[in-house]
Amino acid sequence: MKNALILAGGKSSRMGVDKTTLEFGGFASITHFLFFRLNAIFDEVKVAAKGEKFRPPLPVLVDDFAEFAPIFVIANLDKYYNEPVFIIAADTPLIEAKTIYELSNSNSLVTLASDGEHLHYLCGFYHPKIAPLARQMIQNGDLRLSNLAKRSEFKSIKFENSKQFFNINTKDDYEKAKLYSSNFI
Repeated sequence: MKNALILAGGKSSRMGVDKTTLEFGGFASITHFLFFRLNAIFDEVKVAAKGEKFRPPLPVLVDDFAEFAPIFVIANLDKYYNEPVFIIAADTPLIEAKTIYELSNSNSLVTLASDGEHLHYLCGFYHPKIAPLARQMIQNGDLRLSNLAKRSEFKSIKFENSKQFFNINTKDDYEKAKLYSSNFI
């Protein structure tokens, strides 16, 4: 598969520190852990962040938007890519490879993972052709990925293992995810 993009430009307000740079699973950071795992699947993996903040350095696609909303990154996909891009939040490091492969088999402009209860808007493939719609929504003040997905007639695929979508938002979440991480290396 071609391209993956890890989103690591958020505020981490519930964590109190930049969670994307916290040590994880024997790696320098959560982002390094996910980068390593995705690098085994994709030809090219980059990290969308407000700037280079990772040690050791990772290939960063600079997200220089004042806003902290993922739709801004999606609105610029057509500047960097011409094929679908797997997009995942850095704070969701436990995604399974078989899930990614199954998601990649869709021809939809947006294909998202679901666990039956929630759609995971930051775990799926986005085609760069969706960028103009994202830019239009930004102009209209709508920054919700749920609305972008609905307007693009997305496809969702349900997966049974909901733990792979575990999202690290708090210090307790971080501790739980560290326990799970040994199963994913």
